[in-house]
Amino acid sequence: MKNKIVKYTILLVIIAITIAGIFTFAVSRYFYITEVKNSCENIAVLLAYQIEQQAAGSSIEYDNLAKSYAKIVSSKDSSLGSFSFATRITIIDDDGKVLGDSDSNAIEMENHISRKEIKAALDGKLGFDERLSKTLNLDYIYIAYPVKSKSIIVRVSVPLNQINSINKSFYLYTIIGVLVGLLLTVLIAVKVSGIITAPLNKLISTTKEIANGNYKKRAATSSDDEIKELACTFNEMADKLDNTLCGILDKNVRIDTIINSMRDGIIAIDKNYKILIINTSACDIFGVGYGPGIIGKSLLDITKNPKINSFLKDTIENNVALTDEITIFSPRMVSNFIYKVYTNPIKSADIKVQNAGGVITLHNVTSVKKLEQIRTEFVSNVTHELKTPLTSIRGFVETLKDGAIEDTAVAIKFLDIIDIEAERLYHLINDILQLSEIEIMRNDEHVSPNSLNLIVDDVVQLLEASANKKNIKLEVNIETDILICINKYRIKQMLINLIDNAIKYNVENGAVFITASKSKGTTTISVKDTGIGIPQIHHSRIFERFYRVDKGRSRNMGGTGLGLSIVKHIINLYNGDISVISEPGKGTEFIIRLPL
Repeated sequence: MKNKIVKYTILLVIIAITIAGIFTFAVSRYFYITEVKNSCENIAVLLAYQIEQQAAGSSIEYDNLAKSYAKIVSSKDSSLGSFSFATRITIIDDDGKVLGDSDSNAIEMENHISRKEIKAALDGKLGFDERLSKTLNLDYIYIAYPVKSKSIIVRVSVPLNQINSINKSFYLYTIIGVLVGLLLTVLIAVKVSGIITAPLNKLISTTKEIANGNYKKRAATSSDDEIKELACTFNEMADKLDNTLCGILDKNVRIDTIINSMRDGIIAIDKNYKILIINTSACDIFGVGYGPGIIGKSLLDITKNPKINSFLKDTIENNVALTDEITIFSPRMVSNFIYKVYTNPIKSADIKVQNAGGVITLHNVTSVKKLEQIRTEFVSNVTHELKTPLTSIRGFVETLKDGAIEDTAVAIKFLDIIDIEAERLYHLINDILQLSEIEIMRNDEHVSPNSLNLIVDDVVQLLEASANKKNIKLEVNIETDILICINKYRIKQMLINLIDNAIKYNVENGAVFITASKSKGTTTISVKDTGIGIPQIHHSRIFERFYRVDKGRSRNMGGTGLGLSIVKHIINLYNGDISVISEPGKGTEFIIRLPL
């Protein structure tokens, strides 16, 4: 801008000096011509008057008169002004014939009847003309004055060679004026442009800093003019911009925080499938890193799931909301997850455009599906487990009704079987009720400090008879004075289930080892047997309801398939954990850890 100001100022000065020079030249030439014309007119009038004073009938030598008079008037004469002219005098008759001339031979000169000034003089007027003299090859001013009494015309002419000198002087002074004017103009223009551009450059610098993110930067100026007003207005605009951006950033942070806090995956895309918004949950679902670079990428490159892409395409093109379930493999979890997928079009601000993109929401329903599956399996297993003893009971009852009751020995045998099945049914229903009760409880309110030694002694006495039937030895090794804050009946139930299983699935003349210790705020209880063991493939499922490693053998031993599930839920009730160590033929060990 500074260069433009200097450039245009110089151009303006050149134009102004040039116009002023042309105007001055025109005015000077006008006054010069007017002065010369007046001088010539005075000379012509004086010469005409002198000729008229000659006596009538006397002859006049016009050629000598012209030459002598021209010589007189060419010298300086105060009566003729301050100019010195190389004056030429010509005397012409009414027919245009040259009678005398001060600078040329009158006889050799051509007829002047056609000259402009001569024609005007013949009409009784003062003739005037400015042209090139063919005789002398100079520009002349011609004044023709009629002398009617003598029928002649006195013409006075002056060459314009002096005006050429004036022109040269004018050109010289004009050039000097232009150069001096340019020098002064450059100095002044640089100074003025600096005054103007300096605060503007500061304003530009401030604008760049704001554009680069420094929204607290403000423009400062010491001038008291329109630039200061511009700077103040700019600062007001920057304040509003800063406040607006702070508000937008604050809203964006809140929205990002809310979206990234959601467990559901959320992705918003435009009509070209470019990502507008994505949260961390969605990135985790598709196994991509969350960061600034992900915005603007194509969703098709991230999801790599034809079904999701098809949903989005239908939603955007048909402007409809869709819902479906899909299975997605998670690279991070190395597992398949089931998601409920919702796609909705984004409304466009332009009423002419149907929509501006789409939003996809992915809700993980894997646990719900598993719970549904567990419920279905539970209902199926409960139905099967209840149906088996009931079918047996009904069968023997019908047999008794059909006449078997008359045979006392057969009747007693059938009634014993019915009693066994009824007891089995009772235990099954009791275990189901206990399991349901424990599942509903978030914590056990009936807790108190209890001695683990006493609880284990009670359980051992209760199951000792069952162990003696198989010659199984129950060995107890528990540290003294272990107090745990629990509901002793729950812990008893847990230990009964574990030790009873250790007895049932043990070998003849085997042993069950019950140990307990405390360390760093944790009580560790171990129930280890020398039984048949459990293959590794079943370890992850033995705590499921109705899961049996050997279904036929378990039923024959009176098991319901709920014992270990009850144990697991009791341990969870006290924020503990249970693990199993077992191999086929090497026995099984259950290790329980409970907070003291």
